Amino acid sequence: SARLSDVNEELIATYTAVRDRCDEVIETLSRYPHDAEFYDALRRRKPRKPSTTAARFIYLNKTAFNGIYRVNRKGEFNVPFGRYKNPTICQEDRLRAASYALRTASIAVTDFESAMGAVASGDFVYLDPPYITGHRNNGFVKYNSRLFSWSDQERLAAAAVRLSERGAWVLVSNAAHPNVWGLYKGFHRYTVTRASLVGGSLSSRGDTQEVLLANYPIAGMA
Repeated sequence: SARLSDVNEELIATYTAVRDRCDEVIETLSRYPHDAEFYDALRRRKPRKPSTTAARFIYLNKTAFNGIYRVNRKGEFNVPFGRYKNPTICQEDRLRAASYALRTASIAVTDFESAMGAVASGDFVYLDPPYITGHRNNGFVKYNSRLFSWSDQERLAAAAVRLSERGAWVLVSNAAHPNVWGLYKGFHRYTVTRASLVGGSLSSRGDTQEVLLANYPIAGMA
């Protein structure tokens, strides 16, 4: 069993629909064409059914410029159409696999601290905060203060430490920056490099460094 949570309501609605209404999601998504005019119309639409909400979220993710998820202050998706030649919009096998994997999961829209209330000794907790808006020289360009402020980073780290003291296994992914890992006293630190293709400018794409912070040693990593 697992508990998944996020404050992004559309993301959680998509997880839930893929779990509970996978056939409907696939049927809807398979009808969506790769077309700029259709994209613009769907971007403005606010679906009411769970399956169409999920289909819209997945479609925009697959066809938006560089796969960016961004909304304005009114909560309206505002990323332009991506110039892909032939994106795979409906991956039926992956959607069914995701639905199967989610079948025993509890899914909720909630803050991370609320989600941690039932964590017990021996549980595994993975935390993946929205920590930056871009990389430059492996550090912060700026904090995404409206989405996740520095005080939220401190609150997250304090919660991770409390979980560790409770006997849970805790893993956090975050930006590879001393200000970040300095919050996780006693945690093991592993710096990893990955390719990032998501971003609005060339400066925010390419190889980026991130950090894994764990209250246990990860086998095979130095």
